[in-house]
Amino acid sequence: MEKLRKFFREVIAEAKKISWPSRKELLTSFGVVLVILAVTSVYFFVLDFIFSGVVSAIFKALGIG
Repeated sequence: MEKLRKFFREVIAEAKKISWPSRKELLTSFGVVLVILAVTSVYFFVLDFIFSGVVSAIFKALGIG
């Protein structure tokens, strides 16, 4: 039981050392994540559109679909 208490005391001590970002840093990081997400989404949408067009053209040429 003493080991468990020691563990939780150490967890609390480590948690007190956490340095949280300021509101400005948090919003900046959030904005960067949103921009990267949007760019990546558009990139994969375009790739999917191109590849599906190529596959459709191949199937059409082969008389499959």
